[in-house]
Amino acid sequence: MRLPTDEDLIRWQQQLELSLAIWADTHLRQATDRIGDPAVHDAAAVYVTRPSKRLLGMAFLYTAHVLDHQDDIRDGDLIAIAAALEIRHGAILLHDDIVDGDTIRGGQPTAHHALIPGFGDEARSAALFAGDILAGLAPLPILRTGLPAPTRARLAELLQHTTALVAAGQTEQLHLDSRQDPGSVTEADILRIHAGQFAPYLLCSLHLAGALAGLDDAALDHITEAGIPLCQGFQVQNDLAGFRELARVQARGEQADSALTLANTSDLARRRRTVLVRGALDRLPSDARDRMLAYLNGGEDDLTAIVDLVEHSKAADYCADLIQALQAQSRERITTDSRLPINVRTGLHAAFRYMTALYDPTSPQSRLYLRARPDLAAAA
Repeated sequence: MRLPTDEDLIRWQQQLELSLAIWADTHLRQATDRIGDPAVHDAAAVYVTRPSKRLLGMAFLYTAHVLDHQDDIRDGDLIAIAAALEIRHGAILLHDDIVDGDTIRGGQPTAHHALIPGFGDEARSAALFAGDILAGLAPLPILRTGLPAPTRARLAELLQHTTALVAAGQTEQLHLDSRQDPGSVTEADILRIHAGQFAPYLLCSLHLAGALAGLDDAALDHITEAGIPLCQGFQVQNDLAGFRELARVQARGEQADSALTLANTSDLARRRRTVLVRGALDRLPSDARDRMLAYLNGGEDDLTAIVDLVEHSKAADYCADLIQALQAQSRERITTDSRLPINVRTGLHAAFRYMTALYDPTSPQSRLYLRARPDLAAAA
């Protein structure tokens, strides 16, 4: 097994970026051409062309490489599959922004916010349909590859099944956040939600690579079992990063609305039941815990004061340790799973490490996308 070099990763990302830009200007434009307002195309396109590390697409390309995909698969077909993953991800993010009410993502207006000038009160509905367009088009790059018809069908089925799983997981998260007894929500409850919320679409990258390597459905199930803790750790890491950004902005004395915008509306501001919140509840003295529970149940309170409660609880330190433990658990599971061939275990172990590095903003691998995008490197 030869691990991809930095030059390989940079080249793949450049090819993926180009593929997405061309797709947005051709297939997406064709699908939105009948709409009277061209802003709909632009609002949807930004979700697949904005600067990104391309976690899903790059995880697929890396894993397909280390699992020794079939030799007769063209590089262009692999890039097309990676593009399908990123397009589907764009649809999920667009719908997430509508649900969360975010107005800014990555420094640019979210779709439902960008469409206000043309649609007024119907902007959210128009954005919802724009997300549906992305989701509906996502499998097409796979179906238009030169792969054998049965392979194309299997890959498209895996992609679409994952889309349904993610939607169900997001709905389950909303149900958890609606519970009026946040004190009874356990860490196990939250991690179970993460296993069906973030994990399916990241594991789909591994499943598609595994399918190209000839793995059957049982083997893909083993990959899921091993990879879920890794994905749970990523979700906790994402929640923690949002909280730390919120705390950083508020520490500078900025207004709450500005802080929420920069933090992409922190989960704490949405009163979501996260591992961080659960960790704080477990560590706060009773009076502070009661105040936190009242806030989670919709009570009025100063968000800055709630942030301070979480800070003083040291729950962030607990979450950082938990992330490391979950990542190690996945690596241990994949290494010791004798139901998978040794070469598959070795390849997936390498893929897990790569995904961990790509998700870590301090790692050299996570910054390779700047070398793939000279315009971003110059701005940075």
